[in-house]
Amino acid sequence: MTALLTVEGLRAGYEPGLDIVTGASLALAAGEVLALLGPNGAGKSTLVKALAGLVPVRAGRIRLDGADLGGLPTHARIACGLAYVPQSENVFATLSIRENLELAGFRLGRALRSRIDAVLSMFPDLVDRPERPAGRLSGGQRQMLAIAMALLGAPRVLMLDEPSAGLSPRLVAVVLARLDQVRAAGTGVLLVEQNVAAALDVADRAMVLVEGRERHVGPARALRGSPLLAELFLGAAA
Repeated sequence: MTALLTVEGLRAGYEPGLDIVTGASLALAAGEVLALLGPNGAGKSTLVKALAGLVPVRAGRIRLDGADLGGLPTHARIACGLAYVPQSENVFATLSIRENLELAGFRLGRALRSRIDAVLSMFPDLVDRPERPAGRLSGGQRQMLAIAMALLGAPRVLMLDEPSAGLSPRLVAVVLARLDQVRAAGTGVLLVEQNVAAALDVADRAMVLVEGRERHVGPARALRGSPLLAELFLGAAA
C-alpha cells in the first residue's frame, strides 16, 4: 500500500503536559476508508482534530502525499487537501443548502457552480430543494450537507468525526453508503465512529485506539465479530 496520509508518533492534547493522543501512528491510502475505533476517551476525536490543526501537537509528524503538515494552520492544511467534518455544528442552520455550499466553496471562483453540481449529484436527498434552510433538514441530510461542503474543494483526504451520531440505523446506512462514491473518486477517508458494526461494513481497514495510541490495525472484515475487538475496547490487550 502506498500511503497518502502518514502519521508517525503523534502526541497531542488540549492542556500543556496532558497528552490525550500518546504516540499514535497510521497510514491511509488514496481511495481507502480507514475506520478509527475505540472506547470513549480513547482519543479518536482528538487525533483527527490534531491532524486538522485544531489541537496542539507536541510530538510526531504528519505528512500528506510526502509534504510535512506540521506547524501549518488549519486553512493551509485544507489548501493542501485535508478536509475535516466535525461531529456537530457542521452546517449553518439559518442558511439554505445552496448558501452553505456557496460559503464553503467561495474560494473556487468560476469553478464553484460546476463543483456544487458535481457534489450534489452524490447526495440526491439535497438536490430537490436547494433553497431549504439547513436547520430544517433531517439529521441525516445535515450530515450529507456537511460532507458535501467538505468535498467541494476535492480534498485528497476526508476526515469524518462520528457522522452517525444521533441518527437512526436507517439514516446511518444512507449516510455511510455515500462513502463508496467518495472512495471511488480516489479520496482517502479517515472515519471516526462509535457505531462499530456500521463502520466495519464500509471500511477497508480498521484501527483500534486505546489510551491515545493504536492497539490493533488490520482488515475491517477480519475484525468484525472478533473477540479481540471487545478486549481492545476494554483496554485489556497489551
